[in-house]
Amino acid sequence: MEKMPAKLLFGRSIVGNLGSVIGTVKDVIFDEKLGKLVSLEVEPSENSPIKIEEGRNVLIPYKIVVSVKDVVVIDEKCLNKVNIRPSS
Repeated sequence: MEKMPAKLLFGRSIVGNLGSVIGTVKDVIFDEKLGKLVSLEVEPSENSPIKIEEGRNVLIPYKIVVSVKDVVVIDEKCLNKVNIRPSS
């Protein structure tokens, strides 16, 4: 993936590569020691396959992001294999 400012991710829709609408990027989690983006804070959409307490955002590991263009595309098959947790 090409480099882009993290602030350009805010507000972008997140979709799965199998067609699901996951949610919207609300924030990013950056590891200063590693110098890498590690998670996206996501507000799940109403019909998102990610089920979490209503009104709570979730953290999705950036390693499952496949592409970033007009939307953020994630590998939906990995959703059950990674640690998706509520944001603080």
